[in-house]
Amino acid sequence: MTEHSKVIEEYLLTLYKLSRSEEQAKAVTLANRLDTSPPTVHATISRMQRDGLIEVKKSKELVLTKEGQKIAEDIAYRHNLSEYFLCNTLGIPWYEVHQHAHRLEHAMSPIVVQKLAEFLGKPKFCPHGTPMPGTSLPENTIPLMDANPGATVEIAMIGEALEDSVDLMKILHEHKVMPGKQHKVIEKTEVMRSISLESEEGPSSMPFHVAEKIFVVEIPKD
Repeated sequence: MTEHSKVIEEYLLTLYKLSRSEEQAKAVTLANRLDTSPPTVHATISRMQRDGLIEVKKSKELVLTKEGQKIAEDIAYRHNLSEYFLCNTLGIPWYEVHQHAHRLEHAMSPIVVQKLAEFLGKPKFCPHGTPMPGTSLPENTIPLMDANPGATVEIAMIGEALEDSVDLMKILHEHKVMPGKQHKVIEKTEVMRSISLESEEGPSSMPFHVAEKIFVVEIPKD
């Protein structure tokens, strides 16, 4: 696979993630997410448009075509499968696998993807709770920011926008803000713009902009 192909795949994967999180995708969004200069982004967008992978709307919004969506879903599946393998089979720390998966996802042939999925039992979610293409979070999933003080919540997914920061993911890992773990929402402080949690591991807090990208399911009270 050429380096150019890897770049295109990264763009497609980023557009796919933005679409799933219902965020509007424009050239400036890609430049920020991929830490790439605007001229490089515009040149790559032109190639992708020429190759029928994306459409550029009058509003400058970038939308995947049917072919682009198909390729993006394949890349997302390879990425999530790689994370699952690295974390649950090789034992690489939960907060580091995202970075390693970015390298591995480009090197997997279709037969390797198929056999690896079978070996892993065809997981439906990555270690951070991101659904595989074709799978969804529970309908009652909400952003942590929307949970009311006093509610007990179970972490469902760490938003993919947070995964790029190993330091942040390590902090979440240390406080067990991970899929399957339960926390009680203690308070939301507007002055500090932070939300406080309590769990078996002890207290923790995080800024609003992080809590907005963590998704939870409220546990019904007895």
